[in-house]
Amino acid sequence: MINRFTSDRSAYHVGDNAQLTAVFANGSGVLQPDDVPVQSGQPVTIDGLTQTIRYKLVVTSGGQSVSRELDLNVSYRERMRAIDMPFARAEHAAATLRDGRVIIFGGEDNGSVFPNSVWVFDPGTERFSQIGELATGRVGFVSVTLFDGDVLVAGGLRALTGSPGAELIDGDTGVSSPLPNAPQRERVFAAASLLLNGTVLISGGLRGAIPDNTVEIYDPANDTFTLLPGSLQVARAEHTSVRINERRVLIYGGYTVDGQPAPPELYDPVAATSTLLPAAESGARARHVAHTMIDGGVLILGGLDADDQPMSSILRFDPASSTFSPFASMATPRASFGVGRLVDSRLLLPGGTHSIAGAGTDTTEIVGVDGGRRDGPVMTRPRFLHTVTPLRSGKVLIVGGLDEARRAVAGAEVFE
Repeated sequence: MINRFTSDRSAYHVGDNAQLTAVFANGSGVLQPDDVPVQSGQPVTIDGLTQTIRYKLVVTSGGQSVSRELDLNVSYRERMRAIDMPFARAEHAAATLRDGRVIIFGGEDNGSVFPNSVWVFDPGTERFSQIGELATGRVGFVSVTLFDGDVLVAGGLRALTGSPGAELIDGDTGVSSPLPNAPQRERVFAAASLLLNGTVLISGGLRGAIPDNTVEIYDPANDTFTLLPGSLQVARAEHTSVRINERRVLIYGGYTVDGQPAPPELYDPVAATSTLLPAAESGARARHVAHTMIDGGVLILGGLDADDQPMSSILRFDPASSTFSPFASMATPRASFGVGRLVDSRLLLPGGTHSIAGAGTDTTEIVGVDGGRRDGPVMTRPRFLHTVTPLRSGKVLIVGGLDEARRAVAGAEVFE
């Protein structure tokens, strides 16, 4: 018989711990879904709640079982909290290591040379520490986390002449090693996608000051870069690349050679061919964000138009029909920002430039899977060209960026 099955609080926030206490007579108790053994009257601690969950207590005695259920309601505090950061960084990249720590690498600080230091954020202590160095500082590069957890870093403007064109960051240690082979093309502001076979598709980018249309594949099995025979139909840079399936990669937006809008393309990495799609909008879009939703649809968010004005529109690409449709509109136009998916599938949109003058904003917005939006909490400072990284706890880490004076920010914050 179960006398009582209770929690220590009526509601929790993302990242909180919960204590559950069961009081029952006779038999043995188990908590589902985790099959945690329970002793009558002894509290059980549930660490790091990320979302609302239902626990079921099952007490078995003499081959007979009784049960009782308990809902733990978990929600976000919907606030920003500043995190000390002992270095400045903007236009960098962030990647999650296998153990959940987050590395920060590349980009610019406020010095005269691109920094090569690699820093790591420990979500447990909420502290940053230096973990290693890149072979060279770089900006305008691509970075992709591979299926084994290692991180490919390739291309960009490099601080050292003759330095490696690409390197690989170990997903366990955060230590970077130069790759023996260089990319086939020197690219800045290219785009890259991890394919289902574990290789990486790299497309477009600037070669010198000219947008490029070539496409190459990085194969981690032998650390080689291979130029594909089929190019993009429109040369472009500062575009986005999103894998749809093994035969389709969506290429969207970017700056072109003649300044005309770049129509979307679907690139087939198996056949090395690209198919132009009907234009989703009349104007240009670059420095936007592309995000794959839970249902497989792809959102195209914000960016700069042909006049370098930040945009507020959000489009949705439907993979089934290969068509675009309006999805939502942001209250604040944004470019050079990031997107973080929350555990409840909503999207957090923090910061970015919001005017043609390139001024950053401290505002945030939250967009739901149905396209509904509302204002989010104000950040501790304006920032753009920052990174936004969801943590395993369900919180979201926001690092660096440029401030309103276009200086690299030495500060981070957490949405919780």
